[in-house]
Amino acid sequence: MVMVNKAGPADLKTAPKLLADAVLLLARIDETCKNRDHALTAKKFVFSNHVNEAFNALLENGQIGRMEAGLVLTIIHQHLSEHLFSMLDYDVVRTIEKILMSHLPKEHATHPALV
Repeated sequence: MVMVNKAGPADLKTAPKLLADAVLLLARIDETCKNRDHALTAKKFVFSNHVNEAFNALLENGQIGRMEAGLVLTIIHQHLSEHLFSMLDYDVVRTIEKILMSHLPKEHATHPALV
């Protein structure tokens, strides 16, 4: 079953729900998809939808709590491979970069758009 977000991205409760759903979906993909190409396609869908919407909502609201930070780290460290990262659309990649850079001091930004 695929869950589709019906709430607006600005809803503060939407981001943690989408992040938690993404963690569960990505874990299920790892457990059940035996074909590597199918797994990458499914993960790309989750990143392009659930993860991207959740990250955008977090950036919009400017509030990343301890729980959200833990879910973000789980998603990035356990489920985002270099190959999958290279398959993502540019806007999704930019959102991931922004969420990772959001708490670094501005002098560490590697691109003017991240400041």
